[in-house]
Amino acid sequence: MGISSQTLHHWYKEHLSGYEPIGRIEIHQNDITVKSGNKQEIIDIPILLPENVGVAMAIDEKLIGEDFYTIFTNRETGRIAFCGATTNSKHLEQAMYPLTDSLTQVQTITRDMSPSYARLCNNIMPSAVQIADKFHVIKNLMDANNAVRVRYRQEILETKRKALARFKEEEGIRRKECEKDGVKFKAQKFVHKEEKLANGETLSEILSRSHLMLYKFSEQWNYKQQFRAEILFDKFPDIAQAYKLSCIFRAWYSKSNVGLHNLQIEKGLHDWYDEVEMADIDEMLNFKAQVEANEDIISAYFIRGNTNAIAENLNKRIKQYIASNNGVREVDFFFFRIKNFFASTSN
Repeated sequence: MGISSQTLHHWYKEHLSGYEPIGRIEIHQNDITVKSGNKQEIIDIPILLPENVGVAMAIDEKLIGEDFYTIFTNRETGRIAFCGATTNSKHLEQAMYPLTDSLTQVQTITRDMSPSYARLCNNIMPSAVQIADKFHVIKNLMDANNAVRVRYRQEILETKRKALARFKEEEGIRRKECEKDGVKFKAQKFVHKEEKLANGETLSEILSRSHLMLYKFSEQWNYKQQFRAEILFDKFPDIAQAYKLSCIFRAWYSKSNVGLHNLQIEKGLHDWYDEVEMADIDEMLNFKAQVEANEDIISAYFIRGNTNAIAENLNKRIKQYIASNNGVREVDFFFFRIKNFFASTSN
């Protein structure tokens, strides 16, 4: 007779893991109390290890269970120096105070473009060079690019919804007329005809099926995608222009440009700004404004090509860890295991 997973979990937790009783206490020994309106709130700080701080660090957020956690990772070792259940800069400053001495050695810190992490890094690591995480910048770019496609798809779906509303209204009128004339009402089926394009797709289909294609460079397209792109760009010039602008930005943000003189980097970016202005596409203008507001930390990438790759890889590994353990069953025990697996220097 086999042993149930619940029994194995219980035995591992209670008798083999070292969690009881010391581990449970250690997980909460660095928790802080903060003001939340008129109430006091306890923020969990399951990991705080000054020895894991190094010269190159990364800070990122991660949704674990139902809460967002800030994770502060050593980019060279991949080990977690801090993990806390908040993204609030003031609360993070309080929680990370025990790291003060260790933080003086930090030379570079990669982060996303959130104002909260900007304030935190300015206050607790004022001498460190801040570098925008390339993953987040490109994600925001592709979200803007994709938003143009979504906008047109929503317009087509809205046309279909309006046609359905008119059909229902007309059917209601016809029903009443039939009842008035004593004629049996026979309901009709709603049919919304769409033009078939050269590749056999409708406008709504080509917009839906172009999603992943627009994330690739054109030289990565297969023949079918090339044909689809020709039709799509002919029908929707704004999508073509947004795609072109995203490719230009990605080429500028390429690893091959790392080490170029800052004047060359600046010229390339400002030339791109001009092209975005001329295109006058709202979604791309919004992304441009975000880049302008964070130009210094985005351009800092070209000094050494630093990215948040280790932090993103850590996020992926934690996600896989959650999946393989059937979610976060018990938060405290989960972080006890995370601390041992991703933060302990003995592993």
